[in-house]
Amino acid sequence: MKITSNTVAEVAYKIKLDNQQGEMIEFADEQSPRSMIFGYNRMIPGFETHMDGLQAGQSFEFSLNPEEAFGNYADNLIVDVPKKAFYVNGALKEDLLFLGNEIAMMDSRGNPLNGKVLEITGENVRMDFNHGLAGKNLYVAGQVISVREITEADLAPKGGCGSGCGCGSKDSSSEDSCCGGGGGGHHEHGGGGCGCSTEGSHEGHGHHHDHEYTEDCPSCGNPAEMRGKGHGDCQCG
Repeated sequence: MKITSNTVAEVAYKIKLDNQQGEMIEFADEQSPRSMIFGYNRMIPGFETHMDGLQAGQSFEFSLNPEEAFGNYADNLIVDVPKKAFYVNGALKEDLLFLGNEIAMMDSRGNPLNGKVLEITGENVRMDFNHGLAGKNLYVAGQVISVREITEADLAPKGGCGSGCGCGSKDSSSEDSCCGGGGGGHHEHGGGGCGCSTEGSHEGHGHHHDHEYTEDCPSCGNPAEMRGKGHGDCQCG
């Protein structure tokens, strides 16, 4: 069977920045291949295009420009978010607000997205809602392990990205992301009037921890040394 729409492929792969010698972004080996669903817009466009027609046992190698991957960097996704959006149970989550921190939030439609803290002022937090790989070229190489028809179970919602970097959750590149699409959204933990909210209410949720990992991320497959560094859609930490 070949990869087409309505198929699921088990794939071993490596994704690097720019070229074969670039920084490793994500990988899945033959012992723990990643499932990729084709035909349902669950992957970045380049994977759908370059892997169409492949079958079990075939190897692949291709490069993706930003348009085929996570989009170009968009200045309009630099947004001033009112500090009120970071209140939980009436208290400001100051442990989240430090330069460079990536915070898990939701846009006005309830879609998850991550924003990086760029600047903190008296009333607002300037955040970058571009995907961490926006504007980047990617190099991809690997092998198709198996291909089968899709089932209802494959389409059931799952935690995490489900197919690593290849799934390409690109909601953050739309103009509806967080404050980019105007206000009116529901705030789970307080109203900032921008249509975004922080996800979760426990202490320290949404930012990376300085743990030392010895195993690959179970969600996205990032190697232990890459976990907690913001690579991969699950932002493993």
